Order: sequence, then structure tokens, then C-alpha cells
Amino acid sequence: MAMKTLLTTKMVEETLVREHILKLMSLLNELEILSAVIDKESQVKMVLQTLPDSFQQFCLNYNMNKMDLSLVKLLNELQAAESIIKQQAPPATLMVDKFLSSTSKPKGEKK
Repeated sequence: MAMKTLLTTKMVEETLVREHILKLMSLLNELEILSAVIDKESQVKMVLQTLPDSFQQFCLNYNMNKMDLSLVKLLNELQAAESIIKQQAPPATLMVDKFLSSTSKPKGEKK
């Protein structure tokens, strides 16, 4: 059951990356207790595959730079990336406000 959960888990965008990775680490520990042998590199690949599209650049950098991190170090790097991603993403309310202000002009007026 732990393996199925691990293979079908995907991180939801609003979830904190720390919560998600700790959940995966727990599943991996459970599998280890059940005598499953998954090498460190495979564990990291499994974790990276569960990340949402917002972490696509991180995954690309990880693979291009042939990084070799433990799960704990990966968690730290992902948390740093998460803070950068959150700073770059414009808040949804600003986007809605911009959209409404550009589409709410009376007909006949030039924008």
C-alpha cells in the first residue's frame, strides 16, 4: 500500500513543499521497514516526479547540473526554491484586478 501511495502521490500547488516531502519520506521509511530496497538516487527521482509544474525549473536544474543530494538536503533546496517561486508569482487578486480594470471600460471609450 505504501508503494502504491508513493507512486500515485502528486503535490498540490497550494501545499507547502515541506509537508509534501516529509510525507514522501515517511512512505519511503515505511517501505524500508518492509524490506523494500530503493537506492537514494531512485528515491530522489521519485520525489522530483511528484512535484507540480511550478517546480519544473528546479527539476531541470537538478538534472542538468547532475546534482546528488540526500532527501534532507533536497528538502532544504526545495524550500529555498519554493520561497523564490512564491516571490515571482503575482498574487491572484492583483491579476483579477488588472483584468477587471482593463475590461470594465464603457463601450465607445478607447483603452
